Amino acid sequence: MWCILQLQDWLSLDDSLPHPDDPSQERINVPAILPWYWRYRMPLPLESLLEATSLRDRVHRLISEAGREV
Repeated sequence: MWCILQLQDWLSLDDSLPHPDDPSQERINVPAILPWYWRYRMPLPLESLLEATSLRDRVHRLISEAGREV
């Protein structure tokens, strides 16, 4: 019934979007550092995400193929 994916999973579907050079930058939870609990910084501005038509089309296709369209 539910499918919850992290934002970095969606963003990784499109190689044209910027990705941090260091994979540890994609990590959300660093329990050893107190101010970094469950924190993630998106590596691009929202405007770029809105313009990412290839990502939007791919996500739409994946949702359709999985039969999860509303």
